Amino acid sequence: MGITKILTASTAIVMALNSAAWAEELTISAWGGFFEETLAAEIYPGFTAETGIEVRSIAQPEDSTWMTQLMAAARAGQAPADLSLVVDEVLLRGNEVGLWAELDPAAMPGTESLLDGYVKLNGDGNAFAVGALAFYTTFVTNTDFDADAPASWAELWEPKWDGKLGIVTTPNSGLLEVTAKTFFGGVDVLQTRDGIEQVIAKIAELKPQVSLWYRDEGQFQQSLESGELNAGLYYHDVTMLSVWDGLPVASTFPAEGGIVSDAYWVVPRDSEHIEAAEKFLDYMSRPEAQALMARMMGVTPIVPRDSMDLTDEEFAAVGSDIEPIRVQTEIHLREGDWLETKYQEMIAQ
Repeated sequence: MGITKILTASTAIVMALNSAAWAEELTISAWGGFFEETLAAEIYPGFTAETGIEVRSIAQPEDSTWMTQLMAAARAGQAPADLSLVVDEVLLRGNEVGLWAELDPAAMPGTESLLDGYVKLNGDGNAFAVGALAFYTTFVTNTDFDADAPASWAELWEPKWDGKLGIVTTPNSGLLEVTAKTFFGGVDVLQTRDGIEQVIAKIAELKPQVSLWYRDEGQFQQSLESGELNAGLYYHDVTMLSVWDGLPVASTFPAEGGIVSDAYWVVPRDSEHIEAAEKFLDYMSRPEAQALMARMMGVTPIVPRDSMDLTDEEFAAVGSDIEPIRVQTEIHLREGDWLETKYQEMIAQ
């Protein structure tokens, strides 16, 4: 074979390999609306530019529905997405039934940037989930009613809110953990049913002050902004958007800490693009990607603060240096229906 033919063949091979790389596509699902749209518009393009791997972004339904769909797809040997953004509960439930693919930490060196605990390993040392982001629930107030920021979660129990508190109607909102830390010395009290009942009894003392037990987040937000409610528990990032719009609301991290919730990337076990998924997880774990999500999406980064170039103002908009209160997801899953029943009985009485 002549040198011209060799070069031509080599060029063709290189072009074919490049074409294959560019043809590779990851289907990535995330919570619908702002989250999925912003990830698709602001975050994924940088990954594609670096790797040549295209991303098809899809919106996933609320957590319980998505979990049902993932399990049904697994039974059929299919993966509705190559990567999915899930909360703690879906992560743990899915791992119990073997829904997630095993991932090689060595193929994802960027994950070494993450804070401890955000790479979930199985007994063989392989990863089954990688942290994506965190988000806070805080003590939010209407500043037209009270301009002073509350110093402690204990102030939630004070009568000064004039019977206009808004509280989430489900037990996994973080209020159980807030109450345990504020009045019972920490979350250890939640390890027994007797302890849980003591904490629920303390929450019941809020009832004269609560005018809205809510599931509809939009209803709470509108009521707080309009002054129909004076305070309550709500998402820090969403409240900060209202602050920037000039609305009379504030989000405060009390001395005991805000309530932090985590989200993870998982790869369904039947995905055919695990290596590409590992490249994505490597990319998304880097401090620069975490900082970009903080700026574009208002979420809390899960890498050390000093590894990013966020200003103090930018960091304050999405997080806090105060040690957070973490929802005890394993307790909520373990106690399940019993806890839900006890909590709803408390509200109804």
